[in-house]
Amino acid sequence: MTERTNLEGSQSSLPTNIRTAAHDWVRPIHIRDNLLVDDLGRTLLLRGVNMSGNSKLPLFPPGSAHHTSPRFFDHRNVSFVGRPVPLHEAELHFSRLRSWGLTFIRLVCPWEALEHQGPGIYDQEYINYLIQLLKIASKFGIKCFIDPHQDTWSRFSGGSGAPGWTFEVVGLDVTRLEQVGAVVYHDFSNKDFEGKMVWPTNYTKAASATLFTCFFAGNVFCPKSMYQGEHVQDFLQRHYYACYEYLAKRLRGLHAVVGFEAMNEPHPGYIGMEDITSFDQMKDLHLGHSPTPLQGWALASGMKQNVDYYIKSWPWPSRKVGTRPLNEEEISAILPGRECVWKENGVWTVNADNQPVLLKPNHFAKLEDGSDCDFYRDFYGPFLKNFCGAIRRGNPEAFFFFEPIPNQDPPVIVDQDWHTNTIYSPHWYDLKAVFQKSFDSFFTHDVQGLSRGKNLLQASYFGLYGAKKNYTLQIGNVVKAGLQKVGVKPCLIGECGIPMDINQKRAFETGDYTHHTNFLDAVITALEANLVHFTLWNYNPLNTNDHGDHWNGEDFSIFSKQAVEEAAEALKAHENARDEEREHSLHPGPRSPTSPMSRRSSISSYAPHTPFDISDLIYAPPDEGHHIGGRALDAVIRPYASKMAGIPLKMGFQLSNLSFEVSFYTPRMQLSAPTSKEGLESPVHDLDGKKAPSLPRVVSEQTSEEIASNTTEIYVPQFHYKQWEDFEVTVSDGVWLYDAQKETIYWTIDPRQQVQAQPVKTWFGTIPVDETKNIHTLRITRILKKTAKKGYFW
Repeated sequence: MTERTNLEGSQSSLPTNIRTAAHDWVRPIHIRDNLLVDDLGRTLLLRGVNMSGNSKLPLFPPGSAHHTSPRFFDHRNVSFVGRPVPLHEAELHFSRLRSWGLTFIRLVCPWEALEHQGPGIYDQEYINYLIQLLKIASKFGIKCFIDPHQDTWSRFSGGSGAPGWTFEVVGLDVTRLEQVGAVVYHDFSNKDFEGKMVWPTNYTKAASATLFTCFFAGNVFCPKSMYQGEHVQDFLQRHYYACYEYLAKRLRGLHAVVGFEAMNEPHPGYIGMEDITSFDQMKDLHLGHSPTPLQGWALASGMKQNVDYYIKSWPWPSRKVGTRPLNEEEISAILPGRECVWKENGVWTVNADNQPVLLKPNHFAKLEDGSDCDFYRDFYGPFLKNFCGAIRRGNPEAFFFFEPIPNQDPPVIVDQDWHTNTIYSPHWYDLKAVFQKSFDSFFTHDVQGLSRGKNLLQASYFGLYGAKKNYTLQIGNVVKAGLQKVGVKPCLIGECGIPMDINQKRAFETGDYTHHTNFLDAVITALEANLVHFTLWNYNPLNTNDHGDHWNGEDFSIFSKQAVEEAAEALKAHENARDEEREHSLHPGPRSPTSPMSRRSSISSYAPHTPFDISDLIYAPPDEGHHIGGRALDAVIRPYASKMAGIPLKMGFQLSNLSFEVSFYTPRMQLSAPTSKEGLESPVHDLDGKKAPSLPRVVSEQTSEEIASNTTEIYVPQFHYKQWEDFEVTVSDGVWLYDAQKETIYWTIDPRQQVQAQPVKTWFGTIPVDETKNIHTLRITRILKKTAKKGYFW
């Protein structure tokens, strides 16, 4: 039988180098093929959050983050100090994330936050703030990588990212972009859309598309355009590289920082368009006013245009419903003394009737020698190489993260000289659910498949099991494409998550987050099935139900401060009621004292709009206070094997019954150690900490270093497993210990022992028996109990 030794109370049996919690990242992390490993050789699985959506916008001066404020366009005099969280609140939020098992952070750090004052002028106060923030993160076992975040280039082109002065480089006046239809800002006054998911349309607007094209390929497509005696592409890229090289130097040596990403969700702008007369509706979102590229340039140059207008639809994202006039005042967004860069470079002109005329319809499809251009090969690949070089000059040990164009396959990487210590970090969302802001558990659609030729029936999945299968296969395609095209690299899904304002925000009123929990559980189940690292979008300390993440109508945060504030208000009301009852008992009056049940009823009107009822909160143990404000935490907080003494094969958590399973393999050795034939027999699960037994052979015959490298660490949150006596752990081999305080199972195997071969069932099929491998499996299951009359129950 498997040795049933209870190691609880025998912490001395564990080497000091593995006495940390499973979800603490205190050891160095390395890359080995497509795996992340620690210095003990154990395979790692990292998970955490993006922090945070509020970092896209400046904090000071007040009003600078909203386009209706007169301070919005004073872009050189802003500050991001305090984004994502003030230093005095950092410990609270990092502690909360650690209590949720989310200890790997993609730290949002836009270019504007660093270099808003002007080219080459860095905000030292902000960088010093980052250094202090990252030092605090280290105290909680948290590691992070820096995300130079952008959406549609800049907040001045409807998103976030680049400083305002970058528009001056290409001759655009940021104060007039909205008036000429070159940008659509966050606006809930438009009843057609109510601000929902309109911001991605800015990728096809003149401001964003022009900046992206000039940044990546200005030397090819606008060679006549200069700024301060330098080609616009060279000027923009030189400052981008230098900015993050400088930041890498300043952050070098901080334990929390593992690397840098190149750019969030890069976009080609006009690059590669074979016909510039229109955008591809299947690739580029059309919603609201949708000018063609030529119309966009004409509008920015002060011409009135009648443009197509689109509204939402299904199965296609939108449909045209007519045309509407733009720029009837004939305002120009071109700076004095400048000219539209595309007119300057002969792509279009104005005829005798003062109408725009396209001269080179395929201008952005050809290189100088007439050959077809390819965004990845000709522009994005060289950019990645140069940016990686800049980061390595700042910090030679830093990991390099990169991603493809959203919802597209990655580039084929040919040039390998910059490709060491790199991590492929694509994004994945259920695009239909995000776009429609709805999820009902009845059916989901494979938008990825629809874009690649599936018909609607083939791309439809039914029920929660169907949603999990749908998402698992989609993420599997993302991982597979990465291995095929960028090579054998670790894969981290840099963004994934769900909108919390789905289904007309009904959960905010009812407190019923069932659909959110099911939705997010399906997403994380798919991530776990693919054994990928991930960072959820996002954890936002400033999120509220009314304003979401405070950016373009998005609301993805798994935390809402509004719930914390309402909980505090409810608790105060409860304390006041208790004081009144005590006063009444001392000075009885005509009315009867309120009962606990009636007090709970009175408090219910103050209940926060979260999955947690306030009456439960009031009587909950104080150590659960971190859960206040959490959204869909049943799905967010879950067990996972963070450090494995082998190569992972399978990992999964069943929310419905709280069962968990993990399997990994080690090479089978030809040694004299005995063979385990017991299969998944149950070892001791009496973990009261009162016993200190002698050590079993699997531990006593190994050195301290061997024990450490052969110990798998599994995060087992008390959020789900507080009643530990209701669960049992079964293992194929080895011995395990559960430390409730650290919320960690330590499972030590002996790789010399041959384990009976067993097939492993996964979402992708059954992994057959391989006699050259030992497959090690641990399961947590709920104990089936029996009553005299009602039979069995969980």
